[in-house]
Amino acid sequence: MSFNPQGKATTTSMVVGSRRKHHTSWADGSEMVEEFDIASKRLVLRKIRWKSKLGKLSNWKLLIGEPEKKLFNPMKDLIAKSNSNPEFIQQDTQTHFQWRIRNLPYDKSVYQLSIDKNRQQIVLRTTNKKYFKRICVPSMKSCGEKLQDNPNILSYTHANNTLIIQYKKPEKVRKAEAAYAQKRAKAGSETKQDENCKQQ
Repeated sequence: MSFNPQGKATTTSMVVGSRRKHHTSWADGSEMVEEFDIASKRLVLRKIRWKSKLGKLSNWKLLIGEPEKKLFNPMKDLIAKSNSNPEFIQQDTQTHFQWRIRNLPYDKSVYQLSIDKNRQQIVLRTTNKKYFKRICVPSMKSCGEKLQDNPNILSYTHANNTLIIQYKKPEKVRKAEAAYAQKRAKAGSETKQDENCKQQ
């Protein structure tokens, strides 16, 4: 799904604790919520939702950050979410794209990372064929950068049943994100998302 909101954008901002929160709404009904750490200006959460052609509002889709912990309600929920299922989370740093996949108990040697150059995706697979994942990096595409299959750029670690994948951000991406964070910090009641490397 490509998030491509249309029309005038209106942003409201507030500071809650150590975070600055921004809620942006577009004329077509699309919405985006972002949270930045005030001290480091690091983006710690981004989620989006949109309206279908029939006008139905979608559920929130988390792009970056920790998902909200939903408690099981036996009166409403038919099935409780298993705590043993793999959980995919993106938590970037200022220098790296970073993805965490929890509940992967296999030895580090089982995991294999590669770059699909045609699709421009990071591909994760396991030699035991128990897990497979394609990872898109829209910020790279927006900035006109190609993914590189280089161990100095793409790496992973594994500990405590969690696989951590890191990809070093090119300078162009780092500068674009820093400029975007600075603009967000100064955001007023209205803002436009017209950076050279549009955030997705």
